[in-house]
Amino acid sequence: MPYDLLIKGGHVLDPGQNIDGKMDIGINGTRIAAVQPDIPVTEARRVIEVKGDNRYVAPGFIDIHTHVAYGATTPGVGMGCCDPDQVGVHAGVTTVLDCGSVGVANIGVFRYHIIPKAKTRIIPFVNVGSYAHTMPAFADVSRMEDVDPKAIASCIEANPGLIHGFKLRLVGPVAQEQGRELVELCKDISREHKLPLMVHIGDMRAADFNKASSVTRFLLNSFDPGDILTHLATPHSGGVMADEARTQTVPELQEARARGVVLDPALGAGNFGFDIARRQADLGLYPDTISSDLTAGGRGRVVYSLMECMGRYMAVGYTVKDMVRMSTVNAAKALGLQDELGAIAVGREADITVFDVVNGKWKFIDTTQKEFTGEKAMAPVLTVRAGEVFTPEWGPHPWGWLPPEA
Repeated sequence: MPYDLLIKGGHVLDPGQNIDGKMDIGINGTRIAAVQPDIPVTEARRVIEVKGDNRYVAPGFIDIHTHVAYGATTPGVGMGCCDPDQVGVHAGVTTVLDCGSVGVANIGVFRYHIIPKAKTRIIPFVNVGSYAHTMPAFADVSRMEDVDPKAIASCIEANPGLIHGFKLRLVGPVAQEQGRELVELCKDISREHKLPLMVHIGDMRAADFNKASSVTRFLLNSFDPGDILTHLATPHSGGVMADEARTQTVPELQEARARGVVLDPALGAGNFGFDIARRQADLGLYPDTISSDLTAGGRGRVVYSLMECMGRYMAVGYTVKDMVRMSTVNAAKALGLQDELGAIAVGREADITVFDVVNGKWKFIDTTQKEFTGEKAMAPVLTVRAGEVFTPEWGPHPWGWLPPEA
């Protein structure tokens, strides 16, 4: 038989390949071998039939902002990181980017423990702060000396191919008092190693809006193509809105986007304002990607899952196709992996997400505790990662995957 697995009869939604209709997918081993209508079931060893008007087959979803250094951060002391497969293949996500959960002091945990055990593809960005989220401090970088360029260089040399980029959380006193110097230092490191820099903006403890905004504007001017701004719709000081009324964006933002800077919302438990996201949409400022900023705590409150984050952005006014585009072809481009990920195409690794869109009236909440409603929610049905099939876990809510009804 020519195929090990046949995904049969599903509505394939792949914006990057301009596919939006019924199509069959034949898989051999870990690779996609055919994408065409009406492949006979007799040609496959295993057949999965996809039925339902609101059920879709998409390239494997990519979550470009998670925290999955599971076991490397001690509960009660460091950030509570997620089991990568719980928020990955068992949640309709085939690839996750860990955003600086650990620094050079213990990034090796990914190489020796986390990546070898996970079925989900994991792409680590190392925190520029040597100890990152492993200790109970608000800021990963509490003083300039916490960033050690020599240690970072040694780490990259000793672990070839492990580190795909750098993460800076632009928060805390050092960001407010020495923010420009910190940005310059991190950009020097990023350029030296030819790896992208992702920067968290929005500081819930910054008292001076204008000072925080000036640091963010300097950051935007410092970004290179391929760098990533994360928390696009943060309601906190240091975001991209130009005034305290949050009516306009800073002019440097569109200039950065035009240079090829990636704009990512990374909702998280503390970094998404519904009114800000809607105002940005009204201004024509659309995120390039969609990501969750999932932590162990966030999975149990506010965030819940990447698909629930997608529901929030659909409540803002975006479409299902927008969500798929942001989490597939756009996310792959953001990672510089557009030739490997984000498409259902012959020869590509067989990473596929099957999900339902459920119409209703759904209740969501944002960082400011504002409640809002949406008419569409999403839930995973199954995941194929490198040809292997995974079913979803029960879900983050007591009742499963869908958000509460309004």
